[in-house]
Amino acid sequence: MSHVSDSPETSAAALARKQRAEFARLALENHFAISPDAIFVTDAEGVIREANPRASEMFGYTRAELTGLPIEALVPERFRAHHPGHRENYNAHPRSRPMGANMNLFALRKDGTEFPVDIMLRPVGSAQGPVVLSFVRDVTEKRAAQDELRRKDLQLRSVLESIHDYAIFMLDPDGHILTWNAGAERIKQYTADEVLGLHFSRFFTQEDIERNRPAELLRQAAERGRIEIEGWRVRKDGSRFWAYISLTAMRGAAGELIGYAKVTRDFTDRKRAEEAVMLQLSSTLLANVDIRKLLAAVSASIREVVPHDCATLALFDQEAGDLAAQFLGAGQTDPPHSQVRIPLEASPAGAAFRTRQPVVLARIPDPAFAAGAVQHLTALSMASGCWVPLVFRGESIGTMAVASRAEGAFSAHDAEMLTQIASQVAMAVNNAIAFRRIAELRDRLRQEKQYLEAEINLENRYEDIVGDSTGLRQVLKQIETVAPTDATVLIQGETGTGKELLARAIHRLSARNERTFVKLNCAAIPAGLLESELFGHEKGAFTGAIARKIGRLELAHEGTLFLDEVGELPLDLQPKLLRALQEREIERLGGNRPITVNVRLIAATNRDLTQMVAEKQFRSDLYYRLKVFPVLAPPLRERAGDIPILVRHFVSAHSRRMGKTIESIPDEIMQALVRSKWPGNIRELENFIERAVILTRGPVLHAPLTELETGDEQDNDGATAAATLHEAERDHILRALREAKGQIGGPDGAAARLGLKRTTLNSKLKKFAIARSDYM
Repeated sequence: MSHVSDSPETSAAALARKQRAEFARLALENHFAISPDAIFVTDAEGVIREANPRASEMFGYTRAELTGLPIEALVPERFRAHHPGHRENYNAHPRSRPMGANMNLFALRKDGTEFPVDIMLRPVGSAQGPVVLSFVRDVTEKRAAQDELRRKDLQLRSVLESIHDYAIFMLDPDGHILTWNAGAERIKQYTADEVLGLHFSRFFTQEDIERNRPAELLRQAAERGRIEIEGWRVRKDGSRFWAYISLTAMRGAAGELIGYAKVTRDFTDRKRAEEAVMLQLSSTLLANVDIRKLLAAVSASIREVVPHDCATLALFDQEAGDLAAQFLGAGQTDPPHSQVRIPLEASPAGAAFRTRQPVVLARIPDPAFAAGAVQHLTALSMASGCWVPLVFRGESIGTMAVASRAEGAFSAHDAEMLTQIASQVAMAVNNAIAFRRIAELRDRLRQEKQYLEAEINLENRYEDIVGDSTGLRQVLKQIETVAPTDATVLIQGETGTGKELLARAIHRLSARNERTFVKLNCAAIPAGLLESELFGHEKGAFTGAIARKIGRLELAHEGTLFLDEVGELPLDLQPKLLRALQEREIERLGGNRPITVNVRLIAATNRDLTQMVAEKQFRSDLYYRLKVFPVLAPPLRERAGDIPILVRHFVSAHSRRMGKTIESIPDEIMQALVRSKWPGNIRELENFIERAVILTRGPVLHAPLTELETGDEQDNDGATAAATLHEAERDHILRALREAKGQIGGPDGAAARLGLKRTTLNSKLKKFAIARSDYM
């Protein structure tokens, strides 16, 4: 009997097989224990023989409960009846089935809740017979994400299909059409079946195709990421339409180009509207040589094509070296023709002027420019703007700008449209300026600047004070010096010289300008009520005090108190006022609680306080407390040079208020007004001009000059002045007779034009020896 001895090679192979089997067993046991999926071992009848810890965790059973449980117990009841048949079929044809085999599977927990799962099956042979390894994976989160993605995809498709005003479609990297929405079908007239797979160049004009424009646009979009353009495109029937186009390059995760998204909108109506506006603007501008009508036409035209909240037009001032800007159109927050000076450096208007290129700011102020350069816009809460140059015959003459309270309100197209308008405006503005210069040379009385001409306000800070005389300038310099301090100011001057306006100017220029300016006219309130008006009173302080009243000093706390006609302040009230000023506290009448007041006092009077002090009519201590900084308001007779400016200002203000249009003031009227002494000063002048405006019919001011005859009686040369005044009145009457073509009576006659009765005019004709041959 022979024995088979194992060779060394055979023993080594057996050992290796044994080691591999052991390693496999250990790996399987570890995987079984730590697998993120539930693992079941079931026999041919579907009974669970083994389950891993994750299975217990996922299904809510203990390992002992799972062992011996039929697998159908883990299947929702609605699927349970079909499960044995599926198992028999699988046992007959055992095979591995991978995860995610496009099966909508669900599992059932012990608590009766269902959840979506993926299942992998693998048949395995064992000593006890064939078994099946089932790997069960909870896909609740995955299924929810898929459902959300599917929902969003359906929403996107629904939105795209419902948009009829935009053609939205996708292109492959070479420009072939991949998708087509209802808007594209409406705008371009192709159905999806007709156009899918074709190249998008079929929508371009023949000229653009010959220029290779389609390929160029794809190249630009690929380089920049996104481009926006406008141009003519072609429909299926060959008709053209003006299109706004956005072309966006799409890239994959690795940055490779995968296609383009294209959005097209039909802007034909807007294009035609713009062309109509340009035609209308051209005819309007060429027909207008009146600068005001021109600016109104510009404003109306811009608003039709570029919506905005504010528009300005600035012209280069060669002498000043800056831009003088005006607000365009009525209804602006600021006066439509108020001027703003804009520097050429560090301003968007200056940049457009220098470079002759549009400047678009999505947000203002912008760090690239000085904040002060756009202060006239930010003061109106403007948040974005667009500036374009005005260029005439190759030379920049100014800029035009629009602004909006919304950020990013203006596009490159808006800038292009404004540039087109600006080319027309530049020519019209140049013509209007030339015409105005000629008109000024021909007749200086018919100028544009009737409204606040020569407004003097020291850098626009005295907007209510009109004049240009040396005396007024000196007063304004004094005001500019004292205003920033808290010093008490005493304004002296005759009645009607504008003392209150000076007081308000001091307040506006002071650090208290954000607080209240409170006025008290000491001459307008009965002496018995002045103390209550000044200090206030408590309820029941005296008969008739039915409620608490806050006094003017208290109202002016941290602001300015203006005591007009302070010389009329009763003597018994003067020490109380002095105490309030020195101690900065008051008590209301009937009150017992001190109230702190911080007031800057400005007083005014037309009386000689020095003489009143000498006559014991005014307390000296209060007088010296008031006279910290005296200011003398000059009378109008010392400001004769300001009278023409004031006259034009009052004529403009009152004619505008009365709805009249007065275009000129005759020389003889102006000369007579300048020669008058005006004892009532500016107030008297304004009242006289108001009466003249009321009496005026037509565009030429008519004034009752006879009322001024007494004005020259105070002059040493009274006889000569009166003769000159009589001559001026005679000329004025002759002018009215010529305008009325010799007619004296009637609504259009000379008497009506002069504001006189017919009998009065006949008397004056005799007085001045005026014959019919003098005016016919």
